[in-house]
Amino acid sequence: MIRTLLAVCLTVSMTGFAQSDDDAPIPYDDDTSSNQNTVKPRKGKKKRAAEEIREEDEEEKAGEESLASVDDPNVGVGFELLSGVALLDSSKSGVDPRYYFGARFTWEFGRLIPDEYLREMFFMDVTWTYAASKEGTTQVNVDTHLHDFTLAPAFALPLGKSVMSAYLQAGLGFDYSYSVTKIDANTVTLGGTKFLFQYGIGLRGRPAVVGDGSVRIQFRIELTRFIRGYMHDMYIGGGLGMIF
Repeated sequence: MIRTLLAVCLTVSMTGFAQSDDDAPIPYDDDTSSNQNTVKPRKGKKKRAAEEIREEDEEEKAGEESLASVDDPNVGVGFELLSGVALLDSSKSGVDPRYYFGARFTWEFGRLIPDEYLREMFFMDVTWTYAASKEGTTQVNVDTHLHDFTLAPAFALPLGKSVMSAYLQAGLGFDYSYSVTKIDANTVTLGGTKFLFQYGIGLRGRPAVVGDGSVRIQFRIELTRFIRGYMHDMYIGGGLGMIF
């Protein structure tokens, strides 16, 4: 009997302990909070890494743009021979068409600009043109010679990715002219200079001769007006030369 009571007591006590263990609060696992704390820095590191990559890309692009002037094989210096028709202002007939020729030195000063697009848009010409006209009869005539010297910057607009560009130009200079007046066997020579204003439009091409583009052919078709005093002359022609 006593053994039976002891067995019952042990069974009840063990059941009580088991229930107390099951009802005990489950301890909070700090692993989740520690995991959260560790995940956030990882996200921050990824974000910082992405920002650093973007900054490096931007710096690389800026470096490529700034190196455009260094990698450009062209110096931007050229020379052309000019030819065409000069419609000289004439007090007698209104317009006196004459042949003209000349020479031109070109400097592409836009190549000083780092931007790859803007560097193709600006150049400057130093130009000399010569034309002559003769009016009168065999016994009485006036033979006039015109030398025009101008310095004219230009603004060019490239036509897509082709070698052609359209441009506007305006500049200043002076005209040196002299006339030889002949009356029978007598001649009188008069000369002088006048202020000159130049403006015009044209098309300009620069096809490459060598693969790297360091040597190019330069050609133009242009319409230019010269204002010398009260005289207005128009030149229609073009030029052909080389640019380096």
